[in-house]
Amino acid sequence: MAAPSADAREAAVRATAAQLGLVITAEQMPGVLRYTGLAAMMAEQVMGLALTPADEPATVFLPVVPQGDGP
Repeated sequence: MAAPSADAREAAVRATAAQLGLVITAEQMPGVLRYTGLAAMMAEQVMGLALTPADEPATVFLPVVPQGDGP
């Protein structure tokens, strides 16, 4: 499955925002579209991976505290 076009992403963002009653200003829209484009590219890569019967989701997620010079 190919990532949606920029026009399709913008239409989806506008439709979703309208359904949620969310206002996205003209100044915000380019950033929103860049992010949705990035998310679409990542999703395309993930969806392209073949899974085997041995690939199972984790039953429990245990976050790890970052080490080093973080915020």
